[in-house]
Amino acid sequence: MRIFCAVRHAKDPGSFFGGLWSGNFYPALQTLGHEVIESQVDLKPLSEYMHLPGPFKPDIEALRGRVTEQILAEVKQAHAAKPIDLFLSYFYNSHFQPEAFAELHQAAIPTVNFYCNSLYQFELVDQIAAKVQFAWHAEKAGHDLYKKIGARPVWVQMAADPRMYYPVQAERLSRACFIGQRYADRDRWLAALVRHEIPVDIYGSGWKPIVAKSSSNSQSETGSSPLYSQWATLRRHWQRYGWFGGFFRSVRHWAYRRASHGWMRDLAPHIQGHAESIPHTLARYEVVLNFSHVWADGLPGSRLIPHVRLRDFEGPMCRACFITGYTEELAEFYELGKEVETYRTIPELIEKTRYYLTHPADAERLRQAGYERARRDHTWERRFQQLFKAIGLQDQPLSVAISQESGTA
Repeated sequence: MRIFCAVRHAKDPGSFFGGLWSGNFYPALQTLGHEVIESQVDLKPLSEYMHLPGPFKPDIEALRGRVTEQILAEVKQAHAAKPIDLFLSYFYNSHFQPEAFAELHQAAIPTVNFYCNSLYQFELVDQIAAKVQFAWHAEKAGHDLYKKIGARPVWVQMAADPRMYYPVQAERLSRACFIGQRYADRDRWLAALVRHEIPVDIYGSGWKPIVAKSSSNSQSETGSSPLYSQWATLRRHWQRYGWFGGFFRSVRHWAYRRASHGWMRDLAPHIQGHAESIPHTLARYEVVLNFSHVWADGLPGSRLIPHVRLRDFEGPMCRACFITGYTEELAEFYELGKEVETYRTIPELIEKTRYYLTHPADAERLRQAGYERARRDHTWERRFQQLFKAIGLQDQPLSVAISQESGTA
């Protein structure tokens, strides 16, 4: 198939994870024998407004209109040269005018929009989801949200690319590690491990402790002044919740962030900075941790929701002894306790982390079983096979060969 893709939120790989989804999707599609035609329109100017559900101010709407026309022109040109079999996007409401999907449908081009934040930021994609032909969502529980707005939801979970995430031979430390951003309640869980003398190392962005300075010119860890950061938070909440609701939502946000400073004092000695290579870093640790909570509205202080994460597939694909937060959906992808381990409470996380650190033979059994399951069932090739079957598109012969070799998903 010829697949037109508009999945990068910025041409710059360092902005809005510009290379994340193209890096996951394109190799799998090409391995399955499909031709990928990538949009050359830079979505970065509109990605600045991804956090807004709409309706948009006139200047943003005008920009959205211009970008929409540019993408449609690309599709028309490619379709005229040789028919496009599928339009695959990862649009938020801010990226594309939803009514424009009708023009693609009139040209008999099936459309699919991917989205992986349905449980806590559905309002940021609802306009797109209502107009695209198929709304591909990663979270099973998001199905009803799409149905309520008249969308056609297709549930296909995320996966991992074994070319990017793979086992590495290394001597393992009798320690646990976590790789990921400082987000939600991750600092609380990790601080609890430290206070119970569980050896753990932390990699990723945002973990540098925030040090208050008396100077009015002091900078936060992101490079912005504290006053500017607080104003930006307040303005964002006002846009979303109105003047009254936005003020009190901001108070909850600031209270949570202030409480975080105490946790960071415990974690400071365990912060290792950036992990140069995820596979090589994970290979050095007996236990690999993951955390599953996300903010209900995407910002600190709101309700915490358990959520299947990309790392739930990438960790086992690296052959890690993987301990992650429990979600009911995860049990549809792994045999819990045999292929990956899960926890629901801080005492359970402490107990299971300590157990696998002191029982390396059991850690090895979990590691191998999780790896075999991930390789068999949780590649992006497998997910695209599931997606194409669900929307009625025929696979290329290569995908049939891969299915016969690896088993049925």
